[in-house]
Amino acid sequence: MNNILETNLHLTHAPISIKDFNRIKKAPVLDPELWNEKESLDNASLYIIGKREVPVFVPRREMSDESCLILDAEVGKTSFRIFIPASTNSKYSLNGFAGIKTEPEGLEKAQKVWLFAFNDKGEAVSTIGFTFDELIYYCSNDWFQIFMQSDFTPAITYEVLYVGECVGENLTQRFKAHHALQDMLIEEKVISPSFDKSEELILMPFTIDSYMCTMLTGFSSENDWMKALTGDFDVTPNQINLDAEKALVHGMNPKYNQIRFKNYPLSKDGLYKSDASVFYYSIAENIILKYDAGNITGCPETAFASSIVGDKDGYTKVFVPGEDKAEWYAKKWYTEHEKRMIEKGYTFTCSDG
Repeated sequence: MNNILETNLHLTHAPISIKDFNRIKKAPVLDPELWNEKESLDNASLYIIGKREVPVFVPRREMSDESCLILDAEVGKTSFRIFIPASTNSKYSLNGFAGIKTEPEGLEKAQKVWLFAFNDKGEAVSTIGFTFDELIYYCSNDWFQIFMQSDFTPAITYEVLYVGECVGENLTQRFKAHHALQDMLIEEKVISPSFDKSEELILMPFTIDSYMCTMLTGFSSENDWMKALTGDFDVTPNQINLDAEKALVHGMNPKYNQIRFKNYPLSKDGLYKSDASVFYYSIAENIILKYDAGNITGCPETAFASSIVGDKDGYTKVFVPGEDKAEWYAKKWYTEHEKRMIEKGYTFTCSDG
């Protein structure tokens, strides 16, 4: 049976600094906002730790008005502009925007800002606050609408340091004794005397969704046909999560993963012994993962995202955005099917009508 298992990775929470993660994981039940964030983090089954320069906001109050708020964002030497129109964010603009405040208040630039809008009494009230990562996460989930001007890719590019899984264990519990994280905090120079030039360790928590594509031929068994028609494949979410960790580690070779899964896709607990013949993974988020050999480009429309691919023949590859993996394997399998037909003595004829 020729089966392609396509798996997309989705964030369960906005990428978050290790500092904020440590604060949230200790959240008491009586703090509903932090508790909800903790539950979002604990919905993850896979996570990536990366490093990136801290994006900071610079409010452009002199250019903003009730109809549109304007911010500049700076990441190292790169800057770009963000427009927040009131018309497409009515939940937060209320009767018109009233302004922007930094957190802490009064700073020229800050990692987090709060938006204010006029309520029915004409009072300026805060409606939403966000870091840059939270802003992008809200937009990806269609909770917020913005326009960005100039190149913002440095703000969504993370140098991958570690990939891990948390199958059968809450992510917030997983980090109680994380030796690789301790090494990162010691060895990675993430704190700079210059606030807007500092770097952060960022945690990206993911969950998965998967679907199977099947190619059936005249040589397919009755069992193959039944599985394809019923969708009853021998594949479990735990297998997929464990295999995804191996694929990402094998593909990106993160600095702090001691086990590198050099024999991937061979494994005892991944997908090698499942009904899937080919397994590939895409990041369904506006994220770029940087590693030694290049970048893994994520995109909500995964046809335009990179993919890490493994198959039972031992073949592995990183497909670039836009490269059609299913078509590539369909052609490969059709060629094999055609060869088998010839070996069996079948002939191909063409009729002129």
